[in-house]
Amino acid sequence: DVFVDVEPILRSALDGHNVSILAYGQTGTGKTFTMDGTTVQPGIVPRALKELFQQVSSDKSFSYTFSMSMLEVYMGNLRDLLASKPALRTNETVSRCNLNIQTDPKGSVEIEGLTQVEIPDFAKARWWYTKGRRARSTSWTNVNEASSSLTRIVISRRGDTPEAKPKISKLWMVDLGGSERLLKTGATGQTLDEGRAINLSLSALGDVIAALRRKKGHVPYRQVLGFKYGVGSKVLMLVHISPCQEDLEETICSLSFAKRAKAVDSSRGLPEDLKKLREKRISELEENMREVEEECQKLANQISKAEFLLSENRKLYSTAY
Repeated sequence: DVFVDVEPILRSALDGHNVSILAYGQTGTGKTFTMDGTTVQPGIVPRALKELFQQVSSDKSFSYTFSMSMLEVYMGNLRDLLASKPALRTNETVSRCNLNIQTDPKGSVEIEGLTQVEIPDFAKARWWYTKGRRARSTSWTNVNEASSSLTRIVISRRGDTPEAKPKISKLWMVDLGGSERLLKTGATGQTLDEGRAINLSLSALGDVIAALRRKKGHVPYRQVLGFKYGVGSKVLMLVHISPCQEDLEETICSLSFAKRAKAVDSSRGLPEDLKKLREKRISELEENMREVEEECQKLANQISKAEFLLSENRKLYSTAY
């Protein structure tokens, strides 16, 4: 069950870390099923929403409030999936506003005008999530999904004392557009433009990963809407691949991307004392593992010796009788 790997990172979001869960891969490999699921088999997003409320219900040390936003990235534009629909005239179509990305002096990224709704319980969260899913526009081509969808949960955690300031964290859950190359799609016209826009968005994510790997001072988080992939943040990337022989090249590309992402040093920018503490803890765990392995080997040797003696005794017993 993939969700087993998701549960621990949800706890991190409640503890005050910014968290991103990304579904990456070629179209048709199950990204949307992983994130959204079905009514019978709910995906990561609805299960994560339910898990958040279950965890806070048993946590008496803090009080939590949640708010939710959903948006879609389509052809380079941001669309608010929870915005109220305007009153329409006859033959008039719904047009969701194109949102703008703003960066404050501290480097924090915010999406101007994005609808943010309070979700007091799981039932309300599920209602808003269903509304956002219905609003998402997905255009299928030969093999290409036309958009990426993002669900953002803003978590405010406050201690039990009146003077305690709330700690704000964000949980992003992202269903990225298909990662296949344009040569494979056979797309033309608008479909080709959609594919280019998707590839540009995924390239921006690649730029962030490359900057983090090279330990550059500036990391272009603005290009990926601010869901950070560095110190103080945690990211779980679910890379989807196809078992089909004809998709081998795309599979290799996806796995190469996963390898680059995994190589990012999550301790980048940590204070020296925390780095030393982290290294000390890792060293202690490695030493414990060695001791356990040695103990296991001793037990294995004892078992082998006991089995040998038992076998010899059986031979003596059968000879005597």
